[in-house]
Amino acid sequence: MSNLGILAVAAMAVAGQMSLPASDDQSAFSDRYKKMGTIQAQVGEATYRLIVPYDILHNRPHAEQRMIFGSVLTISVLAHVYGADGTPERPMLQITLQQSGDTMELVSAELLDGHGYAAPLVMGGDGGQGDVVSFSLDENVVTGRIEGDFLRLEGHLPDRSVADGATPLPSRLDLKIALPPLD
Repeated sequence: MSNLGILAVAAMAVAGQMSLPASDDQSAFSDRYKKMGTIQAQVGEATYRLIVPYDILHNRPHAEQRMIFGSVLTISVLAHVYGADGTPERPMLQITLQQSGDTMELVSAELLDGHGYAAPLVMGGDGGQGDVVSFSLDENVVTGRIEGDFLRLEGHLPDRSVADGATPLPSRLDLKIALPPLD
């Protein structure tokens, strides 16, 4: 292989690593956090391995299940990539699921990346379409897959709208998270 070929392969390897900005290894973050679960997110051409943390210092899970009005199960999750110093960074992904009859449905998923809070990628709500294609909750461990399209929005609620030139990004979110038990 020529030097140019070696450089091309090395560049592809580096680019591939750049699309995987975080490790799901427990050692990837500081002693302040422990891992509750992971989300593998394929968003367009980018792949993210996000960690759902439990903040030991503040005794705060970043994923929970709640019964609303005593009969509607809602699951909320916040996952992050982790920086070299072991603390949460962007991108971060927020997902809300809600039970409808016997099925779990996506309320919304928001990916906050380098564009900031005023320009999230959104699936559900006012963003792109998304569906829960598989879901199980067994002994407080949720596993599932969400598929759909993220769409870039701009502005802050309640005045958010689709960003100029935004195109849907085909996406797949694979979740495995140990939730605290219901209160």
